[in-house]
Amino acid sequence: MTTSKGKRVRALLALSAAAFAFTQLLFSLFPGPFETWNSQVLDRFFLIRSSLSSFKPAYDPAVVHVDLNNSAISRLGTFYLTRSHYAQVVRNLGAMRTAAQAFDIIFAAETNRTEDQEMMSAVNSAGNVYFGMAFALSAARDRPEDRVAPDVAAYLRETLWKVRVEGNPEELYFGLKPLVTFPGLASASRGIGFLTLQSDRDGVLRRVPLLVRFEDGFYPSLPFRVVCDFLGVTPDRITVRPGSFIKLEGARRPGGSPLYVLMPIDRHANMIVNFIGPWDSMKHYNFAQIYSASDDRDELEMWTDELSGKIAVISDVSTGASDIGPVPVDLDFPLSGLHANVIHTVLTENFLREIPYASMLAVEGAIVILLLLMSLRLSPIPFFGGSVLLIAGYGAAALMLFLTMGMMPQVVRPAVLAAVSALIINAWRYFQDEKEKAALRRSFESYFPPEVVKRILANPEMINTGQRKELTILFSDIKDFTTYSSVLSPDSIRAFLNEYFESMVDVVFTHHGTVDKYIGDGLMVFFGDPEPLPDHALRAVQAAIAMQERTRMLRKKWVEEGGFPVQIRVGISTGEVVVGNMGSSRRLSYTVLGSTVNLAKRLESSAPVDGVLMSERTYELIRPFDGAHSFGEIRVKGFKDPVRTYAIEPGEEKK
Repeated sequence: MTTSKGKRVRALLALSAAAFAFTQLLFSLFPGPFETWNSQVLDRFFLIRSSLSSFKPAYDPAVVHVDLNNSAISRLGTFYLTRSHYAQVVRNLGAMRTAAQAFDIIFAAETNRTEDQEMMSAVNSAGNVYFGMAFALSAARDRPEDRVAPDVAAYLRETLWKVRVEGNPEELYFGLKPLVTFPGLASASRGIGFLTLQSDRDGVLRRVPLLVRFEDGFYPSLPFRVVCDFLGVTPDRITVRPGSFIKLEGARRPGGSPLYVLMPIDRHANMIVNFIGPWDSMKHYNFAQIYSASDDRDELEMWTDELSGKIAVISDVSTGASDIGPVPVDLDFPLSGLHANVIHTVLTENFLREIPYASMLAVEGAIVILLLLMSLRLSPIPFFGGSVLLIAGYGAAALMLFLTMGMMPQVVRPAVLAAVSALIINAWRYFQDEKEKAALRRSFESYFPPEVVKRILANPEMINTGQRKELTILFSDIKDFTTYSSVLSPDSIRAFLNEYFESMVDVVFTHHGTVDKYIGDGLMVFFGDPEPLPDHALRAVQAAIAMQERTRMLRKKWVEEGGFPVQIRVGISTGEVVVGNMGSSRRLSYTVLGSTVNLAKRLESSAPVDGVLMSERTYELIRPFDGAHSFGEIRVKGFKDPVRTYAIEPGEEKK
């Protein structure tokens, strides 16, 4: 008997809950691989976006690059640039009225006093120059052995930021072992910011820390320092809520309207960088051209028109430069481009946001519920296909969230959850179905021929619907069995009936009949269902004749052994009946109901010993079979009019 619907629902619900709990445990025990795989999938989203012009972020030309590349070195005629070269570029960019000059370079030590003085003078005159520094980032506060040079420590203390912190700042990074642009040049600049980056587990740079703690204050990254000054935001108007946001109050672009800037950050104050595309997605200018621009007044005016009000990021991107690394859009990306993309992300307020854990947990729960509902409605193969479509649909939805809203959902975790849940559910259903099929097979093999059993197992609907149709019903009964059985032992009766029914069922199955039930020493059989048989009446008559022949063989054998002289009667009736699985939820039986059944039973009790008695309808359907003769009319209980019958008596069997 198949599992009841209620039990099946409860089992599937329990399996779904187990799959959900198992995958959540898996995610918590092995977070690294899942985070890495998810990040790599999101990297593909960046590449897809870069190839789709309709979704690619608009470039804000306020951020540009000045590149010290191979071409610039060739034009300058030297690979080893002096501070004088940089001083000239600073002066020219200042004359071109750039809004900011952000050097992705740390001038850590003094070199030539004259040239250093020249550069400090140029930087001081320009008034918009920023330099880099580096920290060793740590989750622990400064240790005694981490000594800082007095002049460096003094400069850093003077330039620390005091920002408002809401919540617990303990997970913000500490800056240790500072390496700064030498204090004289740093003091002449507008400010310095750290260039230190933290890669993800797989070594890819996807996010940058905007602030780190140093002593009793904070220090900004270079791009964050530049963009805050560009927007006119002082440290006292910066609010940090670790794990949530950094808010810039009173932000305003030069000559523009006020902005409400709320930058999403993680608990370490990292912001996800919204890369607008590969290295060439922003405008790039040649360092050597900027250097030589002051030689020609007209050229300088042209450059002023081009660069006025721009934030210029100056860096060394020549062959052999070590400041490169993998980012989502490129495996070998000059990291000055990362800082430029940070500035660009803030200016455009085109922030990327990770969907919170609680929200993703709700999404994962919804996926499991959808799989559960699908499993209740779909057979295993469509369910498998539906699961694949669900995973693909979720991936497509995640991509659209990224492209249209800048949302970064978990992609791998829900996909793994869906796959594991579908696998567990389908495995259970497979084993459960096999178990049920085995039980059905054992049950059906007692009632149906083997080839019919195969068809029923392949298509259970064959017997799951009630139908009204014309069938032929056969009853057989052993003459005087009650009298003989009273003197036999229980074991003898059991052995006798087992051998007898084994022979009779073999005959029935040979003629494609269906065993309805065993009634004491009697047998009820019908022909024409569940396997449709146009000649069901003829098959029933032929089966009855074969049953009589087999019984005579058994009688001869048993009499010779001193056993029971078995004789049977057979009654056959053809007519309309209701056929189907009937009974209670605890026990179902595939049977037939109707007056035709009653008539067949009555005909069996009136049949000649060793013979067959059939109804007129059966006789009409077996013509030109000539082995039957008229047996006259008989009165049958439950029938108003006499019933015309036909008989096949011993020795009259013909085919």
